[in-house]
Amino acid sequence: MRPDGGPRRRDPVRNLVPARPARLSVPYGAGGPRLREEPVAPADRGRRAGAPHLPAVDGLRALAVLGVIAYHFGLPLRGGFLGVDLFFVISGYVITRLLLAERARTGTTRLAVFWARRARRLFPAVLTVLVVVQAWMHLGAGGPMRHTVNAQTLAALVYGSNWYSIFAEVGYWGVPVDRAPLNHLWSLAVEEQYYLVWPLLFVALAGVLGSRRVLAGAALLCAGCAYTAMHLFFVPGAPDRAYLGTDCRAGGLALGALLAVLTTSAAAVDRRLPARVTTPAGVLAAACLAWLWFTADLGGRSLYTWQLPVAGVAAATLIGSLVLTGDGLPARIAGSRPFVAIGKVSYSLYLWHWPIWVFLAARFPQWPAVDRVIAAAIATAVLATASYHWVENPLRHSRKPMKVMAPAFLAVAAVVACAAVLLQPPAPVEQRDDVQVSGP
Repeated sequence: MRPDGGPRRRDPVRNLVPARPARLSVPYGAGGPRLREEPVAPADRGRRAGAPHLPAVDGLRALAVLGVIAYHFGLPLRGGFLGVDLFFVISGYVITRLLLAERARTGTTRLAVFWARRARRLFPAVLTVLVVVQAWMHLGAGGPMRHTVNAQTLAALVYGSNWYSIFAEVGYWGVPVDRAPLNHLWSLAVEEQYYLVWPLLFVALAGVLGSRRVLAGAALLCAGCAYTAMHLFFVPGAPDRAYLGTDCRAGGLALGALLAVLTTSAAAVDRRLPARVTTPAGVLAAACLAWLWFTADLGGRSLYTWQLPVAGVAAATLIGSLVLTGDGLPARIAGSRPFVAIGKVSYSLYLWHWPIWVFLAARFPQWPAVDRVIAAAIATAVLATASYHWVENPLRHSRKPMKVMAPAFLAVAAVVACAAVLLQPPAPVEQRDDVQVSGP
């Protein structure tokens, strides 16, 4: 019985956890914040609506970036590029979880603050890579490469690398490996475009309609539409549009968003399920991903027909199994120190590995493949660690407000853009029937 004599409202969370103390929280909905009592599991004490850190997710980031690096370095992992899709699902999950947490805590979503946090977190590191690559271009890189890199630099500054690659035909199939050291930034562009659009949709659905079911349905619909578009846009021998387009690759991000809605409570507390349920599902998902990572073909029709959707669902299932299990054995393995250490620098590892690989291929073409892989791995680890400790973390955790830091970011970006636009080398020229043709 309640103190006012009325019947006590049943809470579904009580069926999942033993007796525990109560706390005050803000319910999910559009009617403004209202205080109510909501039970908190002992394992969740201290897990306030601020979306606590999940070490197991860092472990999955480590697997994702190692898969991509192995693929790009020519190691025998044919489908390692699917690590990007694991990144997409993780990003969709983490970002939506943060949005849900803020709405549970404050009853609103501060879009300007959200976008400022994303810029502080992501832009300095990629800007550092662009500065270093431009310095390399002007210190001795060949003309053909410089034309491609300058255009890619401008596209990267506005997070439009994927669309530039599509329309300029500078995707994975467009130019030789030693002429496009910024090719890999297409995936960051897809994520940034998602960070721009999804919060707006989140506010419209969660803030106005106030329904988690509608939000989950929208995420599921977005995933279905994206995977359908990918299938429709696929052209054998020219899959750039299907592989790089934001509308086609948003499926993994949407599945991550759906996972966040389904696995967090109204107070943004991670739900829990018994390990006997989540562990088999996680093992099956991991086995499915492993099979795809060793067998998928980047240019094959089956990748765009069913393999990428299956990879997205498997990635979401794997993440969900770790989150829902809590402190179970799978989560402890994924959250172990080696995986977490690599996962924390996964963003920098991804940023640096491809320019380094292209630099070694262009500068030392005579090196044996094994020597190049070893040198690239060492250089990538060193530069990524340096970037993480000297660029990412200091600026990410700086007490300076974004309105103070933004002018500095924009000034550096303007210098990089000027270097790409104004300091152009002479264009390579071919003469075909008296028609002058420039490089890409």
